[in-house]
Amino acid sequence: MAADARDAARERLAEELAGGRFLLLPKSRAAAAAGQEPAAPKRAGSGRAEVAITAAVPDIEEEAGVSKQEMAERLSRFKSRESERAERDRVAAEARARAEAAPPPAGMAAPDDAGMFGGDPLTDGSLPPRERLAAMQEMVAKCTLCEELVANRTNTVYGDGSPQPELVFVGEAPGADEDARGLPFVGRAGKLLDKIIAAMGFKREEVYICNVLKCRPPNNRNPLPAEAANCWPFLREQLETIKPKLIVTLGAPATKRLMGTEESIGRMRGAVHDYHGTPLIATYHPAYLLRSPNQKGKVWDDMKMALKVLGRPIPRHKKG
Repeated sequence: MAADARDAARERLAEELAGGRFLLLPKSRAAAAAGQEPAAPKRAGSGRAEVAITAAVPDIEEEAGVSKQEMAERLSRFKSRESERAERDRVAAEARARAEAAPPPAGMAAPDDAGMFGGDPLTDGSLPPRERLAAMQEMVAKCTLCEELVANRTNTVYGDGSPQPELVFVGEAPGADEDARGLPFVGRAGKLLDKIIAAMGFKREEVYICNVLKCRPPNNRNPLPAEAANCWPFLREQLETIKPKLIVTLGAPATKRLMGTEESIGRMRGAVHDYHGTPLIATYHPAYLLRSPNQKGKVWDDMKMALKVLGRPIPRHKKG
């Protein structure tokens, strides 16, 4: 019986400390039985809760054999834990605010021979961006420079999205779904990219999406250097035409092509690079995330950096 009484007393004390319903302690029950209005103990957090709990301790002590000193110590420990939790939350909030206010780290600059404006233009620069992109798309459809790619393609995949976007995503090359439909990023990796774009607060039609290669490599292999070189004039002029505020490269081949580097994508991500006056952020390809979902957090960190460069707010997403 003593153990049952002790457990009941502890439950009542826990409810009072948590600001739960008022409790009928032993003396209060006696008053209620006599038809008198019981005095309600104070709620925790009111500044007088400790007095109410202390006044109730003799009753609990009589019923459960718990000393007044032990009850006071429990209350003190509870208040200490709450204070520590509040301090941890405050420190974490200040750290997040400092991180978001700090400028992103600067990376490398693209060499002159990888310039956006290098080489002769393929289209009339006086045309509106939409017409200029359409003219280039027709040129890509007729291109036969890469014999292996031409022999295996169903459709060329030029690009998709707004002709004057803030943000452009550049991937490596089309896959099977893209080759079948003639549009970039429409397979499983594309669906994941759509989710990333939406999480950033954009719609797919508000950004521009393209690849280094405009034809699918056999078995989805990486672009060969000669293939990337043949497609480079098209990609360069795409970027020149749409004039984005920010370029995000998806995967190593796209990053290496634009930045003229052999650095790994792991070393290139996490900084803002300079592509001839246009900020560039490198991150992992969505296809890699499908194989390594534990890396999604790093990509979201890169997207938060991208939003900071664009001067856009970072959406708060629920975990889980």
